[in-house]
Order: sequence, then structure tokens, then C-alpha cells
Amino acid sequence: MKSKQLYQDKKGNCVFVGYDEKGIAKFGSVRGTLTEKKYRGDCKNSDKRYAFKQVGTDTTKLYIFEAPIDLMSYYTLHRSCCNAVALCGLYDGALRTYLRNNPQIKRIVLCLDMDQPGQETAEQLRKKYAPCDR
Repeated sequence: MKSKQLYQDKKGNCVFVGYDEKGIAKFGSVRGTLTEKKYRGDCKNSDKRYAFKQVGTDTTKLYIFEAPIDLMSYYTLHRSCCNAVALCGLYDGALRTYLRNNPQIKRIVLCLDMDQPGQETAEQLRKKYAPCDR
């Protein structure tokens, strides 16, 4: 919250914020907090290429998650362990943007859901981002 990456909106929802290279907010992922009515979505005019991310101590490794809440759950257990990006779905725009801006990344760890879409996307990303001349 101090880094302005997470805040509570007027309806009580959690909003996870993604910033561009200049520190300008470009993306917002909303997660409802009411147990009786679940809500997930993106803020209007959000650019998923700048999705929610965390910077850790290992600058050569990048962990990829589907949702900001997944990323935060992992970070709760492994504080400042790694660089991490939430795709905010299964679109790899945030991954491409992060890799473009961080050429030191040598290893990508896919932490996608175990459901069919998550696993199919993991396989596609594995093939697309297989080790090359990085």
C-alpha cells in the first residue's frame, strides 16, 4: 500500500495497480472483497502490458502468475524473493513488456493455475519463451 500498488476503492474492492517504466499508473485489476458476490475485472482503459508486478532480490529470475492475488499469496510466503508479474489473465503482454525492459532475466518460472486454460497457456509460454540468446 505504501508503494501505491494496492488500494481499496469506494466499493471496498482491492485494486492492484501496474505502472509503466516512468512510474505512471497504466493498469488496475479489481478484486471484489464481498464473499456473497464475487467480482474480478480491470479498471476502465487499463493497459495489460503494464500489469501488476513486484521487484525482488534475484534480478535474473522472473515468476509469472495469472492474477495479482496469486502473486501476492506467493510473496507473502517468500518475501522479496524474486521479480514477479501477474498477467491478469492469460495474455502475455505484461511478460513481453517486462522482458523488453529487463534484459537481465535469464529464467522464467511459470506459476499458472492447474486448470486446463492455465496449463495450456503454460505450455504455449514455455515454447514461446524457451531459452535462447538471452
